[in-house]
Amino acid sequence: MSGIRIWLATAVHAADLARHAAATALGVPPQEVEIGREPSGRPWVVGATGLHLAISHHPGLTAVAVTTLGPLGVDVEPVRDLPADGLAKRWFSPAEADWVVGHPADFLLLWTQKEAVGKALGVGLRGGGLRRPMPLPPASTLTVTVPGLPSMAVAAWTRDGSVLGLACDAAAALGAPVTVSTFAHVPSGEGENAARPRSSR
Repeated sequence: MSGIRIWLATAVHAADLARHAAATALGVPPQEVEIGREPSGRPWVVGATGLHLAISHHPGLTAVAVTTLGPLGVDVEPVRDLPADGLAKRWFSPAEADWVVGHPADFLLLWTQKEAVGKALGVGLRGGGLRRPMPLPPASTLTVTVPGLPSMAVAAWTRDGSVLGLACDAAAALGAPVTVSTFAHVPSGEGENAARPRSSR
């Protein structure tokens, strides 16, 4: 596969969507895909060397990203009203908190990027990940890298009422195409009831 593919779904179990996404990338039935977990919690596709997988879920919303480029992370959050200034002052660096004061609607763009980078590194937000600096303003395509992590391409954008953050730790990820497919549901049997995806980007 080329680039990065993200699968977005509502009311779908994360494991089902992950199997569907990996199966599509590998060209095999979903029933043949097994998802494992590293000790850190990072998911991986058993027996699929070179295929990288990332999962994010929020109640009623799941995102799964797959690529062969390198370790990646994805985060999804529904667009909603938040006390952006207060949260930014509590969790972000002073420079980012000051930036959010002037751009409160972009708080979740920064948050999802930080989550995605932590997942790509395999450490989540532990060890001060929320204070890890991000490019400002956040890029909506993989055209920038994280300060201090020159191979970590990062992006965040809003789509269909959700904010998606994406990070990939590979030089080849910079400028790589990203495709998003949206599903209403992914049946466990993947049979005639499977929803047709809508793709973009």
